[in-house]
Amino acid sequence: MRGLPESKREPGVADYEKVICQIKDVLGARLVTAPDGSISEIHIMAGSNRNPKQIVRDVESALLIQLGITVDHKKISVVQVQGQELTGEVAEDKALYRSTCMPLRLVSLNLYTRGLEAEATVELEAGLSGTIYQGYACGPNTPERHLWLVADATLNAVEKYSCGIWNLALEDLVLVEVAHRRAALCVIVLVSQAGYEYLAGVALVKGDDRQAAAQAVLRALNCRSCVYGSAG
Repeated sequence: MRGLPESKREPGVADYEKVICQIKDVLGARLVTAPDGSISEIHIMAGSNRNPKQIVRDVESALLIQLGITVDHKKISVVQVQGQELTGEVAEDKALYRSTCMPLRLVSLNLYTRGLEAEATVELEAGLSGTIYQGYACGPNTPERHLWLVADATLNAVEKYSCGIWNLALEDLVLVEVAHRRAALCVIVLVSQAGYEYLAGVALVKGDDRQAAAQAVLRALNCRSCVYGSAG
């Protein structure tokens, strides 16, 4: 499913968070929305190198310049973490906090083939906010690569959700038979400021190999930080 052109789409929570996470010393951000969808609170975790008022001003300026949105500074709160050496650890804690509070749920996936090329798109929904994160991957149009493209697109969506804190790569993906059932088994590597680690996930095939591949990726990450939410 393709989204509306950027010029016709109102900025969502993911757009705000992406802009805020690009600001110097910002380790993470979480937005709270009102029933009408407007931003009611912006909570920011930042390092201790800069004055919180400067960070707030930077947030106001960045949102105005990049999204054309004016935000009242009273809606922005900043919590600072002492110690430059803790940045990687804090980033990991922030990612764990976001993912625990907002489990990701697979809502759609599509695979398009055009001649020599195939393209996969996956949409994940963050449970509490309802924000949709769309992942994308393209590659050679061969049956063996289709499942890999779906898994890569799923990882791309999770990276967007993490605000760039995680870098994810698919190490292996296979279909196996267990207990007379077919299952997708994957191994991924998660890279962050704290280092890297290998994670494995498995999902039974329930009629669709591609959906099982995407679910296996989410379950691998579930072992790390509970980002997985069951499909609707």
